[in-house]
Amino acid sequence: MAPEDRKTKAAEAILEASASLEAVTAALSRCPAERVLLVSPPGGAITLGPLFFRKLVDLAAARFPEKTVRGRLDCADRPGLALAAFRHGLDAAVETDDERFRRLQDIAWASGQRIARIRRRESG
Repeated sequence: MAPEDRKTKAAEAILEASASLEAVTAALSRCPAERVLLVSPPGGAITLGPLFFRKLVDLAAARFPEKTVRGRLDCADRPGLALAAFRHGLDAAVETDDERFRRLQDIAWASGQRIARIRRRESG
């Protein structure tokens, strides 16, 4: 991936609750951009797993060959799942401390992936 690709912001297609092929296809069809970041539901790494979400992204992307589609898997507070996401060619989002996040950033960069930080709202 060229460095300028990392700077180009893709439009986000966010899956709120379900991650079925139909939901992913609908999210992509509503997004007019050519570059799309398909974002899993909260905790998607726990409920779906990285490999399933990767396959879902691939199947949906095949239905929209005119779009460049990347997937970002919400890994909640489990950095190990972010590593698994990277191994499957996915970007990740994780809720973690600063030191661990910096290490994950280095790993993401080396593997050609991206990582985002989750900042959950405190309930109450």
